[in-house]
Amino acid sequence: MRIDLLGAVTVRRDCGTTVTPSAPKRRALLAALAVELDQVVPTDRLVELVWDGAPPATARAALQGHVTGLRRLLDGRLVLATRGAGYTLTGGPEQVDAVRFERLCGRAGVLLPGRPHAAGPAPADRPGPAGPPSPAPPPAAVRTGSEDPALALLRTALDLWRGPALTDCGSDLLRRRAAPRLAGLRARALDRLAEGLCRLDRGSEVVAELIEAVPARPADQRLAVRLVDCLDQAGRRAEARSWYDRVTAQLSSAPGPALRLAGERVAGRSPSRTAAVAGSWPAAAGGLPCPAPSQLPRASRRFAGRAAELARLDAATATGSEARPVLVTGPAGVGKSSLVQHWAHRAADRFPDGVLHADLRGFDERDPREPAEVLAGFLAALGVAGSALPASLDARARRYRELLTGRRILIVLDNARSHRQVAPLLPDPPPDHAPEDALRTAPDATPDTALDAERAWAGPVTVITSRGRLRDLLVHEAVTPIPLDVLTPAEALELLGRATDPARVAAEPRAAAELAERCDRLPLALRLAAARLAARPDWTLADLVAELAVERAAPTGPGAPGVGAALDLTCRTLPPAAARLFALLGLHPGVVVDPGAAAVLAEVTPAEARRLLARLDAVHLLEESAPGLFARRELVRLHSAGLAAELPAGQGPAALDRLIEHYLAATAAAVSSTDSTTGRPSATPPSAVTTPPSTVTPIRPLAPAPAPSPPAGRTPAPAAAARTAGDWFDREEPAVRGLVLRAEQHGRSAAAWRLAHRAGALYAKAEDRRAEWWTTAESGLRAARACADPAAVARLTTDLAVILVGRPDVRAALGLLDQALASADLIGDPVLRHHCRARVADVLVRAGRPDRAVPLLADVVARARTLPDDRLLARALDELAGAQLAGGAPGPALAHADEAVRILAAHPDATETVRATHTRAEALHALGRHGAALTTVRLALALGRTQADPGVAARSHALLATVLHTLGGSGSSSTDGAGPAGRRAATGADR
Repeated sequence: MRIDLLGAVTVRRDCGTTVTPSAPKRRALLAALAVELDQVVPTDRLVELVWDGAPPATARAALQGHVTGLRRLLDGRLVLATRGAGYTLTGGPEQVDAVRFERLCGRAGVLLPGRPHAAGPAPADRPGPAGPPSPAPPPAAVRTGSEDPALALLRTALDLWRGPALTDCGSDLLRRRAAPRLAGLRARALDRLAEGLCRLDRGSEVVAELIEAVPARPADQRLAVRLVDCLDQAGRRAEARSWYDRVTAQLSSAPGPALRLAGERVAGRSPSRTAAVAGSWPAAAGGLPCPAPSQLPRASRRFAGRAAELARLDAATATGSEARPVLVTGPAGVGKSSLVQHWAHRAADRFPDGVLHADLRGFDERDPREPAEVLAGFLAALGVAGSALPASLDARARRYRELLTGRRILIVLDNARSHRQVAPLLPDPPPDHAPEDALRTAPDATPDTALDAERAWAGPVTVITSRGRLRDLLVHEAVTPIPLDVLTPAEALELLGRATDPARVAAEPRAAAELAERCDRLPLALRLAAARLAARPDWTLADLVAELAVERAAPTGPGAPGVGAALDLTCRTLPPAAARLFALLGLHPGVVVDPGAAAVLAEVTPAEARRLLARLDAVHLLEESAPGLFARRELVRLHSAGLAAELPAGQGPAALDRLIEHYLAATAAAVSSTDSTTGRPSATPPSAVTTPPSTVTPIRPLAPAPAPSPPAGRTPAPAAAARTAGDWFDREEPAVRGLVLRAEQHGRSAAAWRLAHRAGALYAKAEDRRAEWWTTAESGLRAARACADPAAVARLTTDLAVILVGRPDVRAALGLLDQALASADLIGDPVLRHHCRARVADVLVRAGRPDRAVPLLADVVARARTLPDDRLLARALDELAGAQLAGGAPGPALAHADEAVRILAAHPDATETVRATHTRAEALHALGRHGAALTTVRLALALGRTQADPGVAARSHALLATVLHTLGGSGSSSTDGAGPAGRRAATGADR
């Protein structure tokens, strides 16, 4: 069976019968697998290609159906198998014409610049078993004597083409991605064949093919030169001059030296001085033409993912008259060099004049390379002899730009340090008079027209990589930036599979996903992890995950291999103040850092801290995720923690103390901006009101202990608005929790328990942070016991009880509250004892024992009447009313709720006023006074709008709906939702 891709996609059996799948998506799947014969193609990529980048939710299931259909179609010599997280089509290269074409070109020595040689010859051209395959013949430019054997191979390869590649393959996306590479190799093969035949005075044999190829590649001046020379050799000089005029008219700039020479030859003129100076590429030693440079490092077999970034590079380098340099930036280890090199190998066919590559060593153990040194290497690759090398930097740059004019060549400047280093290496920008139609070229055009974008600018393209953001380059050179982030989870797993074994990853999907996350999904870290697995084949992925977890507990410092070493090189480029701040940030346990915390650590002003953070952001040690907020990856945080451990004596502990004090003040500000309570369960009996379970909120923790005065010269952080306090805590919770643990570990027990208890008021409002709250409160309790402070022990014990109630574990919660009461009784603090007893009653109500809660709360009320703060009495009365409602005694409950409301009249802005008003409404409804209950619950909702308490608001809305339903309304929350009886009752109540 044969699969033909070099034309319309066709499948033929050996007998000649055509069995091409009629379903477009099945053809697309087969073509995508055949293009990468004997290679694993990830399922995600196949889904993307088969459905043209817009797969439905059912795509993966449908793909399996197409795989099954293809397996029935294929014979035994072509096998479609599942491999890890993808599929592979295996078979002989002679069974796929595109693969055989590449093999033949490889044997003839025709490769895309920087592209590795195809492994082995095509079987149809394989030598006998007695000897190995013959080596690829040398280039025709350096051969003499008889016909070059490569010409026969190229003739055979080009004869495989029946039309544009992948026609009717069923996927436009597949054609856009795969066809240009094949078309580019076809053009290079034709160029090489025409060159060889011209040397034998047989150029006329390829005139017809060149006439077809040149219009399809208007920017390929090499093919144009071959056409002009072959026509001239065939005795068709007038036609050659016509083609020269036609080709040069379509160029956006002056023709290159080789094309000018060809034009002058067919015009019957001697070569001009300009053409002679610029030359084809300058002649190498011996007078032979210098081949196009090909300086790319070897392609990596383990590159994975980055489809979006590759597409952006394709688009950025085919933007018509723009032709701006491209700048790829990202942190150490994110894969900038790998991405650009992989793309350059893939796109090399678009640059027939070759590829220049230089590692500028901007972030390296060695000093950065000087531009003059790099230019010397580039000029040598372009054929300039050492004796003709200009001496000065300016002269070298000028000669370099002259040689690049009109050349379709790719320049890769890897690991750049600064604009000063890069500027002399940039070619001249395109002329301002580029044709307007170039602006209308689309990067996603079909393969037959995708290369038309080159018509607008046939000159060089520059791609730069750097860890720095190089903002000066953005300003002065108008580069196109492509920031590079870590891999997606799917890409990280694909890379891990390629670097180890796809089957190994598929066998442990959960461990593989965790390993990817522990590596921050950084390609460098993933490859290092894969190397460790390769060195220990007896380890499972789970074993390595466990080992990394242990290592995280003791992070390595400067000089650590792998990612740590790469980060060290970045740190060496920092000014001292920024380097010191980066080390001090190792004491900050959070994911996000703001200028306030950085200023405290570094003992500078917030404005100076902002400037230093921006300096760290400039080299991707931090990432400004939002204005004024700087995020960092876990591996970066661990590295800075290692640097913090090596700070001079005394600096680390002093900075940690300043950071803890800062967060004590900031947490107090957040608590003061919002109510520290979170409500209590609805206590109205089920027969009176039905409240959805989701509206029942946890019991509240104790009010935070009074904050100590800030240190001299330092003021607490400003209070945040109530709306933003929750956002602040969502962002800063890891830092708060980490500082509590760190303060406990370093003997700062008083600060640890205060911060843990103060954060409890914020944790109580974060339903999804219960596990983190437990860790924080446990650490705070240990610190309180280390201080031998009974009041602190009582507060933290109560916090833990609140968490247990939410699990729910009432028995354990009551046990902790008994311990808290014992601590409160020990110190004789009436306010603390009041709070603890009220919490015990809350737990009893929640446990369904209001009969035990009512007498306890009655005693709490009696004791509260002797306390100076009347809001404590009002709160106790409200809680007693709630317990009585739960126990079926709405009459006494209404009396206590009324008293609470009267006391709170002097505190209209207190959140207790909303709660007491809601409790009064529940009691009225339970007593059957529905009109009064309707008015009261609406009042509670109106008061609640100024308090922003979602727990009480939800319960009040539920009660309102219940009351309206009882009054005969539709259940709507609007006034008009009540029926006539309800409206009359509401009117009477309002009066």
